[in-house]
Amino acid sequence: MNNRFVEIRFFQPIEKEELRNSVFITGYPGFGLVGLLASKHIVSEIGLKKIGFIATRYMMEVTYYSNKLGIVYPFELYFGKVKDRKILVLLNHTIPHDRERTIYVDTICKWLKNTGISSSILIGGLDPRVKESETETFRWLPFSGFKGEINAPKLVEKYIVGPLALTLLFLNAYEIPGVVILAYAEMYRPDPRASAVAVKVVSQLLGLEIDTKKLLEEASIIEALEEEKERILEAIESESGGAKRGYSIHV
Repeated sequence: MNNRFVEIRFFQPIEKEELRNSVFITGYPGFGLVGLLASKHIVSEIGLKKIGFIATRYMMEVTYYSNKLGIVYPFELYFGKVKDRKILVLLNHTIPHDRERTIYVDTICKWLKNTGISSSILIGGLDPRVKESETETFRWLPFSGFKGEINAPKLVEKYIVGPLALTLLFLNAYEIPGVVILAYAEMYRPDPRASAVAVKVVSQLLGLEIDTKKLLEEASIIEALEEEKERILEAIESESGGAKRGYSIHV
């Protein structure tokens, strides 16, 4: 095993032809964890099967058991056919180690090209400061000859950073057409509501109904907790006569 070790491993043999012409979907736990939450929700709602995982030299030594996902790997591959669509999802529970991030993305994109993936959808969160109007919920951008339009503003002349940017660069280099969906998200906490926005766009692109009720319920819980936190902070500040102002209080 060397520093460039990244390997796609399947639990059972699978023919390349079975995966050919799939739509590839992935994201990462960035702003609002949108890429992770949306990908995970899609896997769960449309009932995709775990077919393998990505092994890396610096793979995190952590796992857990989930009733829906079983034993969870840091980087998992899910596949299934829904109606007439083959769907392949890379579920990144974490971000690859910075020493192997480029080779991780390159290995996956090269494999996707060799497999004959038809198109790709990348999902991420977007800084709300980019908004030009309050009615905006997401932006998008096409790459590598993606044919189609989405009724929303494109992200033009704005930077995309991190592993999602790397994935975009390599998919484009390998000429795999696709689209990036970036939902406006809370930057410092999980944002299921933004994830629901992304899932809704993906469902329209796939021509499938993907229910987002669970994500919206999770969003309501988190938002209620945030409101309660704000009330507590205001009460503390009021009782202290503002003496605590300027200090960070974590509840």
